[in-house]
Amino acid sequence: MALEKENKIHPGKGIRINYKGNFDMDSLYKDIKSWYGSHNYDYYEKDMTEKIKPHGNSLQLKMIGEREVDDFVKFEINVEFNEVLRLKKVNKGYSGDARIMVRATMILDHANNWKNIPFLFYLYNNFILKKKILNYYWPRIYNEMMDMNSVIKSSLGLIK
Repeated sequence: MALEKENKIHPGKGIRINYKGNFDMDSLYKDIKSWYGSHNYDYYEKDMTEKIKPHGNSLQLKMIGEREVDDFVKFEINVEFNEVLRLKKVNKGYSGDARIMVRATMILDHANNWKNIPFLFYLYNNFILKKKILNYYWPRIYNEMMDMNSVIKSSLGLIK
């Protein structure tokens, strides 16, 4: 396995959470934002689109968290509300169908110090630093991605 500048940690296209029923969107949003803050991630929203439709609103939201681990490695964990369909306000929250994607990426040389010497970058990542990347950085971001997954599922009531 050759290490690249950006290494996806998630399987396939990401961890997908499907939910149908009642949920508190405001609480879910606050839980995710709070998780980013408690894990020292810089948080921002890339896109938020809400469309009003007769059968219920449609919502798309991309939440991005980035954290510099050190001078060489940066973690990025994204939560994307891909589709929240038939979103209707009910007594205590909302009702609808949600598809949420959780993705994590480990970015090596985020400051682009090695961009002019790609061969040395390849050697450094795949021979000198490879053991540390696979045994230290990779498990850390994987555990944080799974923790974010648990926070979302817990907020939706999928796990207790």
